[in-house]
Amino acid sequence: MAFKSKSKTVKRFSVRNFLAAILHPFMSSPTDAPGVFTPAGEPSHIDVGLWHSLLFTSELSAQCKLEHMVYGKSTTEYEHEFVLLHFRHPTQHHAVAILTLERTCAENTTGSSRSAGQAVVVSPSVSPITAKDTITPTTNSSFTIDSYVTQEFGPHKYLLELDFPTSARPSAMQVSILLCVLSKHSPMYELLQYQCYWYAYTVWEALKKLFPEHVERPLNEGRSRFKGQPIKKAESANTVCEQYRAEWARFEEAAEERRRAKEEEERRVRMEVLAEGRAQRQPEVDDERRQKEEERRQREEAERKANEAERRADEERKQREEAAREHEAEMNRMRARMAELERRAA
Repeated sequence: MAFKSKSKTVKRFSVRNFLAAILHPFMSSPTDAPGVFTPAGEPSHIDVGLWHSLLFTSELSAQCKLEHMVYGKSTTEYEHEFVLLHFRHPTQHHAVAILTLERTCAENTTGSSRSAGQAVVVSPSVSPITAKDTITPTTNSSFTIDSYVTQEFGPHKYLLELDFPTSARPSAMQVSILLCVLSKHSPMYELLQYQCYWYAYTVWEALKKLFPEHVERPLNEGRSRFKGQPIKKAESANTVCEQYRAEWARFEEAAEERRRAKEEEERRVRMEVLAEGRAQRQPEVDDERRQKEEERRQREEAERKANEAERRADEERKQREEAAREHEAEMNRMRARMAELERRAA
């Protein structure tokens, strides 16, 4: 999706981009990543805590990568600020989902909450109310997202855009944990501090600090300003980053525990299956063992008989050799006597 900038740029024709624009409407949107990619229909505003839980229902949802962000601002009376998050599917790489992220008031969820919330600028005495931090899955069509943003926020402009490199993109799960930390850090919509200006600003800056390998481009001026005047907001990015790191460490530890528990359960199931299989095959195993034992006994008996026959044959050979030696000795004695007799007769 292209965003207008005050700076002049040279638009170059790209065959690849041209073909992508033609073929894009015919590419089906994934259905295996709920919470990030949603079926066609009306967008649904999801509380960021619920969105975090929804990502647990699908590994693919949690693994979708944030590759692009856009900082938006309504140009209507209350100048509401919001962020567009572009997530790419981890396996269907052609698919990109665009989600809108914003903070409004919890008292009114019809869209007029933005007006009510931004009334802080002219009515600073209004008491804090519960904030409503929501993320809204939309579509990967630039025509539809422009239409949706206009319908949702009215006339608007884009102030900044930011790209993360392929090797250093936050996952949807990481983003969701950051958003939960942010809501826990400041759960109330305090009109002069923790409003939509603070929320969009802190999300943007925290992601920049946590994932510093990024490229940011300014498009227009006016961030955190109302009627041209700067709006006071809490400087919370560093604190939120520290809280995120601690929460992410706990998440990874819990994930590792779940992985080990899963492996142990799988090992236990395998052992049970093997044990059950052995029990079912035990009669057959016993027969095989008896058959092998009988075959071993027969081999040993055959070897014993062969050895016995060889021993007897060896004894008989020795007896024959002994008899032949005695016979030869007797013949030698007889020849000696004959020779003696002949000598005497001569």
